Formats: sequence, structure tokens, C-alpha cells
Amino acid sequence: MSVPGGIVIDEKKIKKVVSQAWTTLGFFCVPDYRSAHVTAEDIDRAIGHIRVPDHTDQRFHAVGVRNGIGIFMTPVLGYKNALEIAEAIAESIAPLGFTGTITARDDQPGRRPNDGRRGYSAAISSVEAAIDHRDVGLNFRPLRKNTDRWDVNSPVFRQIVEALAAWATAHASGTILAGVILSMTECEPHQVTDIITRCCEDIGWADLLFETADGGDWYAHFSMEGWVLVGTEIKGRTDDEPADELFRLLAELAPLYDYAEISGGGWGPITPSGAMPQHLMPVPDSLYMAANHGFIRNSIPGIFAAQVLGPDHPDLQPSDRWHITPLEAGRRLVTLDTCQEWLAGNIDAEDLRALREANRDLLFEEA
Repeated sequence: MSVPGGIVIDEKKIKKVVSQAWTTLGFFCVPDYRSAHVTAEDIDRAIGHIRVPDHTDQRFHAVGVRNGIGIFMTPVLGYKNALEIAEAIAESIAPLGFTGTITARDDQPGRRPNDGRRGYSAAISSVEAAIDHRDVGLNFRPLRKNTDRWDVNSPVFRQIVEALAAWATAHASGTILAGVILSMTECEPHQVTDIITRCCEDIGWADLLFETADGGDWYAHFSMEGWVLVGTEIKGRTDDEPADELFRLLAELAPLYDYAEISGGGWGPITPSGAMPQHLMPVPDSLYMAANHGFIRNSIPGIFAAQVLGPDHPDLQPSDRWHITPLEAGRRLVTLDTCQEWLAGNIDAEDLRALREANRDLLFEEA
């Protein structure tokens, strides 16, 4: 498909990605050799008028990605709607002198071994970086740029994103992927912050994935509910290093969040349900776990082998079962005396019952 101005719309690729990504899509503007030099800022201004039917409060942004400019959108209501949006983008940027292709992006990591891989994940609650609009109707909000629970203008949000981008820059052994899960795209280290911010603002969540030099992966997911889920995984290792690396990251981020909990398990996409097992507590998308609920600041949402507690959180009981490592900003890393066994999945039912009983007042209504 061609549109005025010599821009080609890659229908085949868009159809393929739409079939996988369902309601979200990462469009990719790839300039050709004849194209005028058009920046992400130029395209951002040009697409400012685009609206999705029945979602006229939303605003979509353009961001720099590797070898082009990306635009992440939701909802995309099927293939026909995706083509309509692509045509609107093409018509908007043609006057800028842009020529090239508008396609969809679905960069994925290479084939990964499916055995001998062990992962650790942490769920982080940062009340200052998240917002909760559950009870605020759209008619009572100003023109919105986002449909999520992230306050992208918060200095804390910015610091968390920049810290994770720096972590990726320091540890990635190759391509860094960012975006939304089935529309992630290759990016340069300096582009990570903008991509995550725009996805959180426009889509409601964001993903970051990269491989490490020792054969593992790091994954970060900014969830719709206002949680950051970070995970590390490594192949063929039986020591504690993957968990230790995660602890180091949490220590670096400590001044920026209120609470974190660490889980162990086999590698796979990090999800709220995977990072926060339901047999212990509600997952972040339950009514009780929205980011702005007061009990996040003042109580412990669950009993895990390792947790980072804020200065207002009471101690876990019995006190002689937990090792405490002070962190910055009054936070402390609390680990169970059988931490590695727990992270390995060796949870004794009676031991769990006793810990839950000892901490019943801290477990909300799930105890």
C-alpha cells in the first residue's frame, strides 16, 4: 500500500504483528535514503492530532528507536484499524519530507534454552511513581496522555526508569529491547528511558529485556497496576549469584520505592501472577494491590523469603527468623534464615503456616 509522498505501508508485517499483539501495536517509521532528515520530535508534533475512535482522550508519542522512529498505540482494534492508524501516520508525516516504510515492530530475543534455567524476580511498589485513577471518570480528567497508573512526570518515576536504563547499559551483552511485550523494538542505550516513559504514558505499561554476558537475561515490566516487576535469569548456575544481582539492584533503587518482594522460580515471562504467587497473596491486579492503597505504605502485603521494607513497615515475626541488611533511606532488606531453600521452591507447608500466623496482622485479609 502506498500513500501520497512516497511512503509505503507494510501491510503484511502489520497484519502479522496485530495477530500476535491483539490490542497494542508498535508502529515503526523506517526512512529510506531519499528521506529528509526527520527527527522523533518532528513526528511527535505531526501525529499530535491523531485520535482513536471512542478513546479521544488519548495522545500518542513518537520516540527514537534503532534505525527509525517508533510509535506505540492502544487500543488497536484489529488489522483494519491498524491500517487506518498507519495511513493517518503516513498522511501526517508526509509533509515533513519523510519517505520510507511504516511497518510494525516485533523484535524478539533469540531462541532461548528451555532447560536448566533458573530465575529470580522482584515486585516493587513505588507509591510516589504511580497513580491510581480507578475511581476517577474520564469525563472529570483533563486531556489525558496516558491510560495507566504511572505518573510519568514524577521525579521518582524518572529516576527509576533512568536507573533501570543505566543497569541495562552496564549489563547488556548485545541488543536491548524495549516497548510493549509483543511490540518491543531494538534500541540504543540512550533511547531506553524515552521508550519506557512513552509506553507507560501512552499504553499503560512497558517492557525492557536484554541478555547478559554470562548467558542470562534481565527483564523489567512496568505493570498497568503501578508495579515494577524485575527479573534475572541465568543458565547452568547453582550458586546464589542471580539472586545476589537482584538484591544489588534493589539496594541501588532503595530510596525510590516503598516495598519490594523477591520470588524464585523457573524462567519465563515475568508476570504479576508469576512474580507474586497467589498462594501467598493477591497479585498486583487485584483490588487490594493497586499502587496507591495506603496499606502498601504501612503494612506488609505478603510473607516472602526476601523483602525490602520501607521505614514505616513493622518488623516480621518471629524476629529471630529474619536477617536484616540496612539499605538507604531507612529501608532494609529482610531475608528468611532459609532464604535460598525458599527461593528454590522448597517451602515447607507447616513452616509457611507458622510464619503466616506470626504475621497475621500484616497480611491484610489474606492471612
